[in-house]
Amino acid sequence: MRDLARVTVLVAVFWLMAMQLEFSEKLAQWLQGYERFQLDEMPLTLLVLSISLAWLAFRRTKQASALLTANRSLTQRLMTAQEDERRILSQELHDEIGQACTALRIEAAYLTKAIATHPDAALAAAQRIDASSLRMHSLARDMLKRLRPPNLDSLGLEASLHELCDNWSQHCRIACHTLIHELKADLPDHLYTSLYRVTQEALTNIAKHAQATQVWVALQSNDGLLTLSITDNGQGLSHTMTSQGLGLVGMRERVASVQGHIHFEDAQPGLRIHVQIPLPQVAP
Repeated sequence: MRDLARVTVLVAVFWLMAMQLEFSEKLAQWLQGYERFQLDEMPLTLLVLSISLAWLAFRRTKQASALLTANRSLTQRLMTAQEDERRILSQELHDEIGQACTALRIEAAYLTKAIATHPDAALAAAQRIDASSLRMHSLARDMLKRLRPPNLDSLGLEASLHELCDNWSQHCRIACHTLIHELKADLPDHLYTSLYRVTQEALTNIAKHAQATQVWVALQSNDGLLTLSITDNGQGLSHTMTSQGLGLVGMRERVASVQGHIHFEDAQPGLRIHVQIPLPQVAP
């Protein structure tokens, strides 16, 4: 509103000055001497240009407003998903680990008392302690997988993607073929994490919606680009992309965060997810 007020005041001041000094008459008189160059048509041309620029600015403002609304909605959804995940983790920590720790303390206290007089009962208590510790370790490992891609630090992206596809294939009973070329070893960690999470979300989406029997995951580096391609032989674009859920939005946002592009193509049959990410320039 302040900008609109400034423009209004500026136009009013110019109009008053133009009335006092007769700008239009003087300009028309001056342009008559250059009629052979058609400069006398310039005022109307500039008027049309001004109207066109004002229309363009209006359209851009509407697009920017729509984009801002979409970004706010996405931020809200991401924050909600984050809080849901934190709530689930806190509940699991409270219920599972808290209960397991209490059981361990009880069993340890019983073991201390029974070890001399009731060796069989002490042995059973020790076995229960071992089982409880295994459950706690399994729970902690599952939580770590949700917070950070497993083996990404120790094995690298290639081995992690192979393991992800193998585990997914065994769990979903869908054949998953991988073709991953050797990558540069000095790529940033966030790039590896983004590629891993995009592949993970794509496989999850295929398992839920595609009804596919074969999946192909290919990753290669060529001409300064990292290219990830995930293709299935399922129902195709119209069925797999029916829901613009947080998963698909998250895939787009992850790729955009590393200045990449993601495209969803109809593979006939099936769907192909094509991701291209520019390799970061390394200073010599």
